[in-house]
Formats: sequence, C-alpha cells, structure tokens
Amino acid sequence: MTRSPGHDLRLYTRAVTSPQQPATAADPEVAATVRLLHRRHGWAALTVTGFFAFALGEGAYSSAQSQGTPPPTWFLGLVIALGAMFAVGIVGWAVDSSLLRRKHPDIQAQAAPIAARHPSRRLHHFPPRHALLWAARWVGLLVLLGVAVVTVPGVVDGVAFLTGADKTVTFDPVSYQTSCGQYGCQTGTDGILETGGAGTSVTWPDMVPLNKPFGVREPVWRWGLGEALISGDGIAIAAVVISLGIEGLAVWVLVSLVRLSRNWIRHRRQQTPAAVAVG
Repeated sequence: MTRSPGHDLRLYTRAVTSPQQPATAADPEVAATVRLLHRRHGWAALTVTGFFAFALGEGAYSSAQSQGTPPPTWFLGLVIALGAMFAVGIVGWAVDSSLLRRKHPDIQAQAAPIAARHPSRRLHHFPPRHALLWAARWVGLLVLLGVAVVTVPGVVDGVAFLTGADKTVTFDPVSYQTSCGQYGCQTGTDGILETGGAGTSVTWPDMVPLNKPFGVREPVWRWGLGEALISGDGIAIAAVVISLGIEGLAVWVLVSLVRLSRNWIRHRRQQTPAAVAVG
C-alpha cells in the first residue's frame, strides 16, 4: 500500500502527543525536525563512507605511482569521484546541522527521542525517505565497486610476491622516466621485461644503471593495479592491505545491493495489487 506524504508526519505527531498533552501547533515543527535529524544522519553516513573509500582509493593510486606505473586517468577519475562524495557529505551535514541549530531547544528535545525510536532507513530499504541523499550515497558506492575491480590484481600480485609464487624474469633498463604527483616527483627506469618469449615495456620504480639487465619478479596478474612491478616486501604488503580494504568495502556494497534488490521487488509486488484495485 502506498503511503501518503503526510503519513510519517501523522506518525510523528501521534508519537509526541499524550493524553495529558494534546497536539499543538508545534507538532508539525517537531515532525520536520525529526526528518532533519534523519537527513543529517544520512549525510554523516555518506561522509564516513566517502572518507574511507577515498582514502583507500587514493592510497592505491599513490602506491602504484610510487612503483613507477601510475594507474590510468579513468582510475584517477574514480578516486576523485569518491573524494567528491566525501565533500558532498560534509557540506550536507554542515547545512543540516546549521538548520537544526535554528530550531528551538524545546523542539529539539521532543524530536531527538522520536528520531531515536524511528531511525532513518538504511541504504537497502526501498522506497527511501530522502531520495536525493539516498541516490547520492548509491552513486558513490557504485563508483567504489569500480575501484574495487581494478585493485583485485594488487592482492594477487602482492601475495604472490610475499609467498614466492611468482617467477623471476629479466629486466633490461633502457631509459629514465620522472613522474610527478601530489607528493612530489619520482624517477623510475623504463625498460623491457623479457617474459614469455617476448618483450613487454614496463617501469622499474627506482633508478638503476642503464643497459645492464637484472632479474625481477614478474607480476602474476598484469592488469589494473597489477601492471606495476613490486620491488620489495614493503610495497607488496601495502598493495595487499590497501586492496583488501577496498575489497572489504566492496563486499559490503554488494550485500547491500542484493538486499536493496529484494526490497525493491517486494515493494513492486505490494504495489501491483493496489494498482489493480484502483483500476
């Protein structure tokens, strides 16, 4: 059954009304304050999720760049999008906090326990109470899924390096390359990785003498963040930890997405009999 726009307002009004205290003109203001509290909570959740997602994505980008193989521009675009999600969450939270401070203390005192008893809906609930905020959170989380896909090879190559599951191949240094990022510039060595009977252009993260081939560990999965060569245990551990952090968030997003799909299907099934009855 479809709820009318004033359904939640009536629920909140009844919640703050007792036999000893009949409804007053302040009740709609209490209901509006409850909705504002719920919305601020949603902005706070978006801010926290955006911060962790951006920090992990930026860490993955910086790690790959320090290894001499900056990720593609589109990956940087995804990381920037996660940063924008974090920024939007902060702005939304600040605006709603400012609006709440303008409410009379008595109104806030009545609204706070009601908001606690009727918590805001989670991401997987459908239909959402605040559609714009709900959509903003889901856009950011879907971007996070894209970042997670690209970082999977980082886990595979890092674990392979630490366990010795990869193999040693010859790297022939040819020239130097300097790449600059937000943390400064670093010079690596471009060369040819002699693997599989053919040569592949790669970059070694440090400066080494040119035209003097030496053995390096070949990445097991050369795709996404796995394009970078790993030169030591520290880089391998960082690649594994950062990538697993992103994958962990991605698993949570997928679980929420499945639950959202189920709730959407349930909502559609409930709507169909009502539409038939009206027709």
